[in-house]
Amino acid sequence: MPQIGYAHRPVALGREGMVASAHPYATVAGLDVLRAGGTAADAAIATNAVLAVTQPNMCGVGGDLFVLYYEAATRRVHFLNGAGRSGSRASLEELKRRGAAALPVVGAMTVSVPGCVRGWGMLLERFGTRPLASLLGPAIHYAEGFPTSWLTSQAIDEFASLTPDPEWHRVFRAAGRAPRLGEPLVQSDLARTLRDLGAEGPDLFYTGRVGRAIADRMAADGFLRPEDLAEHTGEWGEPIATTYRGFRVYETPPPTQGLAALIALNILERFPLARRPLHSVQHLHLLLEVVKLAYADRDRWIGDPAHARVPLAELLDKKYAARRRKAFDARKAQAYAAGDPEGDTTGFVVADGHGNVASVIQSLFNPFGSGIVVPGCGVLLQNRGRHFQLDANHPSALAPRKRPFHTLMASIVTRDERPAHALSTMGGNGQAMFHVQVLTNLIDYGFDPQEAIERPRFLIGAFLPGEPAD
Repeated sequence: MPQIGYAHRPVALGREGMVASAHPYATVAGLDVLRAGGTAADAAIATNAVLAVTQPNMCGVGGDLFVLYYEAATRRVHFLNGAGRSGSRASLEELKRRGAAALPVVGAMTVSVPGCVRGWGMLLERFGTRPLASLLGPAIHYAEGFPTSWLTSQAIDEFASLTPDPEWHRVFRAAGRAPRLGEPLVQSDLARTLRDLGAEGPDLFYTGRVGRAIADRMAADGFLRPEDLAEHTGEWGEPIATTYRGFRVYETPPPTQGLAALIALNILERFPLARRPLHSVQHLHLLLEVVKLAYADRDRWIGDPAHARVPLAELLDKKYAARRRKAFDARKAQAYAAGDPEGDTTGFVVADGHGNVASVIQSLFNPFGSGIVVPGCGVLLQNRGRHFQLDANHPSALAPRKRPFHTLMASIVTRDERPAHALSTMGGNGQAMFHVQVLTNLIDYGFDPQEAIERPRFLIGAFLPGEPAD
């Protein structure tokens, strides 16, 4: 049973809609849309746009997004893939020709097509009711200047030495330093871009002024060409799902790591988890070992399904979970090989009064992404291309027009076809294990949502590619 008084904040409750995000300005923007009669999709875009301004180190219009959307009218969960692809010049051969032994952490070679804005347009077209311009209003307001938080100021200070990009320094260190707590962070070029986006629509980023500026900035040392932007599309598809103790858990499919959370839940399901006291040695050992099993499969199998075979049905089969479960040893920790079945980010959730739910994850990958701000546009470009592998035989090997493996993932949990839980989390490689820990807190231990997220969580392995593993 939950311990009374453990959580530091009360559970937030609502009847006409709810928004949970990482910044109060974004949460208020989403709530205002819901109060005005907008849908969860409308509110999600308004929320995301404000986060893109107020959390420039975590997310932005130059990044990617994924959405799970529960449609109350049909009781269906839809998946929106808003991820961009690598440039047509990206290849292992091109990397070698440039004399690079590895992909850099920041810079033009790490930039893939930013898919976020096209994703907004697709979400609005299918499930929205409000014009894009009105949804971007709050974000435009804050882009003209908002009080800098301590976390944002610190993030700017920490990143400044990593990027030589003069436009990044002009925007984020206008006074020759990071803005201090409470000082305004002004992003006038981004405000103009958001106004133009409201007037012209998503094509602005792919064939319009911003798209041309991105292509120009990438021409010398990036992999992107103008046609990579012009031909970009997102896709609607089906989420992946499994059952867990009477609930149906939906996750975002490859190229995201949502599969790892479902594999872990399948393995866990036959263990009486609630009999192990929370955070006891027995509880943590079981979760840690199950996560390692799931991540071994993740690292072996997940890639862009358009370029590699990802055996989803086999990996999610309960019989496969039973075979993997046999590897668990209650007496010792182990390293696991993959089975054979035959960074920084922001996440937020919106629910409207009609019962629709949007679970969204959106990111630039590393803090401040590639460290490149597009001149005249204020758009900070992601470095998702850094996550490609240099092994030609890997499912996520660097190649042209390919989506990299994504640590991003979002979840919706239903019971009797009605939403019970929705979550998304920042955390790089840790996102799948965080999903498992929060979901088992909710389902196995019966915690309310506030306590479920406030309970301590573990992270094993590297937080981001290239970092040391713990």
